[in-house]
Amino acid sequence: MRRGSLFSTLGGRLLVVLTLAAVPASGHAFERKNPATVSLSPSAIMIDADNRLTPADFARSNGLSSAQLAARFGATGIVRCGAAVGTGQLVGADNVVVTAAHVLFAAGGKLRHSDCSFSIHAGGRRQVVALQLDKVVSGSRSPYAEPAVKDWAVAPLARPVLDARPYALAGSMSVPGTIVLSAGARGTHELPSLQRCQARQVTAAAGGLREVAIDCDAEGGTSGAALLTERGGFIGLYVGFRSTHPGTAGPFSMSHYNFGLTAEGALHAAILDVARSGEQRSASR
Repeated sequence: MRRGSLFSTLGGRLLVVLTLAAVPASGHAFERKNPATVSLSPSAIMIDADNRLTPADFARSNGLSSAQLAARFGATGIVRCGAAVGTGQLVGADNVVVTAAHVLFAAGGKLRHSDCSFSIHAGGRRQVVALQLDKVVSGSRSPYAEPAVKDWAVAPLARPVLDARPYALAGSMSVPGTIVLSAGARGTHELPSLQRCQARQVTAAAGGLREVAIDCDAEGGTSGAALLTERGGFIGLYVGFRSTHPGTAGPFSMSHYNFGLTAEGALHAAILDVARSGEQRSASR
């Protein structure tokens, strides 16, 4: 189990989850999962400095054409579920979205809203498609009460995204190793970013998945963001952070870091299963 109090920010209010009312004493990192929040400062976990780039700047810095950028990193979008805004992405199929479970489920295991959607720019236009919430497969429907390795969700869409280029599953994440974090939102605002950063250390493991400390920069709205290879292969999912000084930049340490999950074990299997189910539904029409 993870140590530290667990919090969530929604609508600019700090909500204490699981009746853990006390903020940890100075010198002890507390943990937070990063769902949507309009309060930028408390949720911003910057390692040294904010090194996130716009997709255009990332392409220029890495010598990528616009076509290469879209092919490698164009499957990221935004999940909206009630007041919550997080990042999600197409993985394995043009009608399968992967995100963090806490973007969809609130404390107590209830869905945040009965109408949740995925929006993405694909094929030269913005597309918004409803999630099929009754068919969601997740590590847990009560992610705030579970270890972080269960904080994932795979959701089929009501219809495929047209002209999409989903991320392909790319095997196991190397730790330590280079990754690219692809986020779709900052706070409640759509503001995509890409950052090359490092998977630093495995901090937990269960169910065939690993929790990994990363030195990428993140804030509210990043929850559910893809951890990718430099070629755009899907290898993991951003979930949250642990820090003694959230909102203030500092060097990577085990008291100040962001973390994600590897796309292995049950998560890997769920993506394949949901994709296959979608193919079967399409074939039967």
